Amino acid sequence: MRAAGSRGRAHGASRPLAKASIVGGDGASISNFPFQVALYDPRAGSPAAGFFCGGVIIDATHVLTAAHCVTGAGRSENATNVEVLAGSTSLAASEPTAVRDPVASSTFDSHYNPITSDYDIALLTLTRPLWSGATPSINGLDAIAPLPLEPQASAGAANPNRSPAIIATSSGWGDTDPSPGHPANYPTDLRSVHLPLVSDAQCEEQYATIEQPITERMICAGGGRSHVDTCYGDSGGPLVVDSESPAHPPFDYVLAGLVDFGNGCAQAGYAGVYTRVANGQIMGFVSSGIGHTIGPVGTLAKHRKHKKRHRHRH
Repeated sequence: MRAAGSRGRAHGASRPLAKASIVGGDGASISNFPFQVALYDPRAGSPAAGFFCGGVIIDATHVLTAAHCVTGAGRSENATNVEVLAGSTSLAASEPTAVRDPVASSTFDSHYNPITSDYDIALLTLTRPLWSGATPSINGLDAIAPLPLEPQASAGAANPNRSPAIIATSSGWGDTDPSPGHPANYPTDLRSVHLPLVSDAQCEEQYATIEQPITERMICAGGGRSHVDTCYGDSGGPLVVDSESPAHPPFDYVLAGLVDFGNGCAQAGYAGVYTRVANGQIMGFVSSGIGHTIGPVGTLAKHRKHKKRHRHRH
């Protein structure tokens, strides 16, 4: 989910980098997150070796992910350097339900700002449909299914300013060790974590200490004393909430956000930051698909592997 290292910026602050894996979560089955995919560079030889980001299936030929997963420093490469792995809990084992599908093209929001991480969203177009016939549903049984985009339902069910805090869920194959400078610990099996949404005002206050703006296109979760979070490698993966009361997961999941960045992983006093999918400007891009079209970054993405965009405090 978050990226390793940092890039200098004005006033001595470093910009957030991609974030990698789930910290403090539990093992998860793809049937409970059938909309989750892994992005990987097929030149590495396998999904486990080439994995660098997550993504969310929205229909048979399209996946949402973070813009920073497919571009960086103005560089791009041929789209054949990126594939998605769908329908698999494991990055290493070949499961009967697994589908590997090349990415034909990627488009990211033309307003995307790599310094502030604003408008951090991209739309991937796949070479072939992930399924044929009737659209599969999120029923706890199917291993591949789209997560319908319901901005109105998401805006209500994922209101970060509600009290008590709404509990969201994120999933991915990101780093499981939040210790700064530690050797990477990336699981090959999918994991998930429950995170309380954090109010806009509180998140803005937290990140003001490191001069990171929190915009209306961002939503925050986690950052409490429980030390649970998304992390390096989880970038572009889903943050979902239950739309019904009582909750009925995974049947009632709606997409609240995509893993974006944070100040390290599971650090006290700093929530994780996600691209807010219900925002009208974000949905405008997703609905139109109009933006900067490029081939996903194979080599660059591999260097950013397992990273959720996070900035590190000086």
